[in-house]
Amino acid sequence: MLSAINSAILADDPYEILISQMIQLERQPQFVLEDQRAAAKRFKTVLSDFDSKLSTLHTLMKTFTNQFSNPFEGRAVSGGETDAFTVAIGDEAAFGTHSLRVERLAATDTRISKQLTGTGNALSTFFGANGAQTIQISVASPTDVDPDNRVDIDVLVDPVGTTDEEILKEIATAIDDAMDAAVTAGTIKNTERASGSVVKETSTTARLSLRSGQTGFTNRLTFTDSANGLLSLLELDNAAVATGTGGGQVTDVGTDETNSALNSRFVLDGLTLYRSNNQVSDALEGVTLSLKQAATTASDFSVEPDAEGIEEQVKSFIESYNDILTYIKAKAEVDGDTGSRGDFAGETTFTGLRFGMRNDIAKQVTSQSVGAPGYLRDLGITIGTDGTLSLSDADALVAAVRSDAAGVQGLFAGTDGIATRLTNRLDSFLGIDGILDGRSDAIDDRVKRLDDQIDRWDALMEIRENQLREQFARLQEAMTLFQGQQQTLSNFFLSSGVLV
Repeated sequence: MLSAINSAILADDPYEILISQMIQLERQPQFVLEDQRAAAKRFKTVLSDFDSKLSTLHTLMKTFTNQFSNPFEGRAVSGGETDAFTVAIGDEAAFGTHSLRVERLAATDTRISKQLTGTGNALSTFFGANGAQTIQISVASPTDVDPDNRVDIDVLVDPVGTTDEEILKEIATAIDDAMDAAVTAGTIKNTERASGSVVKETSTTARLSLRSGQTGFTNRLTFTDSANGLLSLLELDNAAVATGTGGGQVTDVGTDETNSALNSRFVLDGLTLYRSNNQVSDALEGVTLSLKQAATTASDFSVEPDAEGIEEQVKSFIESYNDILTYIKAKAEVDGDTGSRGDFAGETTFTGLRFGMRNDIAKQVTSQSVGAPGYLRDLGITIGTDGTLSLSDADALVAAVRSDAAGVQGLFAGTDGIATRLTNRLDSFLGIDGILDGRSDAIDDRVKRLDDQIDRWDALMEIRENQLREQFARLQEAMTLFQGQQQTLSNFFLSSGVLV
């Protein structure tokens, strides 16, 4: 490589300047090739941008034609947030307004023993006379085959404590151990287990508390007493609500789902309903009611089209569609004054796509049933003179969905629906066998050929530059030799007194 000083010398050398100018002139065909390569690469970038725009619309249209992601099935709820309840909805919820009043929440089945003196010896006396006792607690464990299935769990109680409080704690522990063993064995689920504990109402008294795993009459506890009546002694199996220091039910268990206070009770659209829990998903199809607290008055809620979501999806479609049309138009323009041509000027494949898309969205969808929307204008969408779309009446869109959501989807997803037409048209342009991919591959091949030609020109110009440099070097040597000979002759004649 030449040093900076040598480069500066060469730059001022008239022969080097002349060689550079000659090489520049002889490189003109190479410059044409480089311009062609730059134009090809720029056009490939344009195709890549165009591919991205087409893919965006294509993906969106596939969503419009997919029955599992139909944007027009979206639902929203209004008035579903109160102190008494909240409402969540799915796409299968029917449009309409409902009234709900919560009268009672579902509760777990809780049983308490009678109140005992913590330091008393009633239980130690009982076990001293009767020995270990086995009680049986039945818990709900529904299966797919038997939703009313129940499991009986044996609890062995063999305490070693001496005071009533100590023995109550040992009974609670025995219950928990038996339930844990049943869960471990897979007999019941963890959420189905009952749990025992000791509650001290005062510093000197104690009760055994037994609580079901889940709410509702279905999940109530039932018992089989020990041979010597341990549950009876504790009044834990008392079939009445406990009062005073007695034992029994905390909440009236009742005899069925309608009279059991364990079930939630609510009035929906004038009908009184009962459920085992406070999450109700089977009262209205597609609607989940979360009951929070009782209320003295009813509150209304409505299931409506998801206006915001639907409008957003339609606007995304319009924006993507318009983006493609305006892009093609801008790239196909020819400036009459300057003569500059857009990348798509003369490209009938792409300009034809623009006209085809305009036709796709303007034609009637003939596969629609009578009364269903057949044109975009039926959804409040206007087609401009340049073919672009605008949502001129969002209320009309929401009203059309409310009136006939399936018909609105059919306008896009029917056999000749707008989204179906656009998807089919764009299919030929996208993918590994699409027009854009083919054009891009052709450009890659052309760029490679141009690269090869440019490389050959570089090699030729390097040889040519060396040839010129050698020729000028020889010429310079000859001129130097001639000048030396001329000086020698001149000196000879001067020394001989001969005038030159």
